[in-house]
Amino acid sequence: MAKLVLRQLVRGFQVLLAAGALSSPTLASDVVVVEEQWALDVGGPDVDRSAPQVSMAISATGDVASDFFVLTLNHWSYPDFAAGGVQAQHWRGEACLATANATPTSSLHHDGETVRWAQRMTLDGCKLVFEVSDASSESWGDFAGNGALRLETSTDLDRLNAYRPAVSITESGIAYAGNRVSSLVLERIRWRFDEEEDDEWHEMVAPIDIDSDLDP
Repeated sequence: MAKLVLRQLVRGFQVLLAAGALSSPTLASDVVVVEEQWALDVGGPDVDRSAPQVSMAISATGDVASDFFVLTLNHWSYPDFAAGGVQAQHWRGEACLATANATPTSSLHHDGETVRWAQRMTLDGCKLVFEVSDASSESWGDFAGNGALRLETSTDLDRLNAYRPAVSITESGIAYAGNRVSSLVLERIRWRFDEEEDDEWHEMVAPIDIDSDLDP
């Protein structure tokens, strides 16, 4: 069932991507912004053990062999483990090159709360930018405020068409205490093409609960 859902999502995204790129001859086919919108429903958090702990991944190249980004929730994992908080990480293969830490460092502590955020990759000239926005949580409030979870790196990429939702889904999940998560859902994928206005988005409404659908 999980593999079928994943194949359907990937196929649907590829179809929509192609349709958006070819819908008008005046639009470029190069994707320059990709955004994933996620929701984590917490059930019975354990403050003393900083549980649950979640790790999210997103790649601009369709794999995790080169540049990709990781978002850790309810813990920091680099350079050393720290309980609570949220951390963004830039990885190149097996090397972590940079991190950004959110201001709230407490552990999740509201039973039944929903943590929401959008994680976005943007090509800005010769830079690849990762940032978290639209973040909300009872425990942390707006934990991405003032660009706290923003990283950038130089890149040779000229488009993000190699992005694949399958990488985000298969490389993300509950790192610890999955029994304290009710759901982890990819709700929506949005993207923009080069030469479009900032408010012109294409989108695909998933939604896929990767906690229930893909966890062993």
